[in-house]
Amino acid sequence: MARGFGIPRSVCSGHNGPMPVDRRTFFQIMSAFPTGVAIVTTLEPDGTPRGLTTNAVTSVSADPPILLICIDRDSRTLPALRATRRFVVNFMRDDHAEICELFASKADDKFADVAWTPGLEGVPILHEGAIAHAECVTLEELEIGDHVVVTGRVEAGDGPAPDDVPIVWFRRGFSSAQAPEPSV
Repeated sequence: MARGFGIPRSVCSGHNGPMPVDRRTFFQIMSAFPTGVAIVTTLEPDGTPRGLTTNAVTSVSADPPILLICIDRDSRTLPALRATRRFVVNFMRDDHAEICELFASKADDKFADVAWTPGLEGVPILHEGAIAHAECVTLEELEIGDHVVVTGRVEAGDGPAPDDVPIVWFRRGFSSAQAPEPSV
């Protein structure tokens, strides 16, 4: 069994039951669901910053505060995250699609022209491009399919200002999500 989910590993790897949909169809299905965009940052043991763009972020628990992120097993950021066991989830602003694309790439130095400040244990906070951030310590990992699910306890962070607008991933492209009017 895959720890915590009660799903037999054979189902996760596609060895039992009907054939799963193909990759293209799966992406089409998932593109119908708008999601926020975040950049996960961490440090190599030598202090080199690493990061990646993701839309796979969700809250898990409010007490204690825990979130989860999903990272491709082939990500060059994953080994650094595993080594330091610390990461920051930077929830990105709608006018920062270019930075989101940069961190989704395989560029060698994604931080060369990106402003950041050190958070807890020096992990980068993208203070100019993020509307909010959560500084986390890794609790658990679960390898499932071609990704690793990482849970993190939120140790520090800041929420968005009232006028901040997040960037959204919808139909395989970046968009903007307008904030709702405050309720009276």
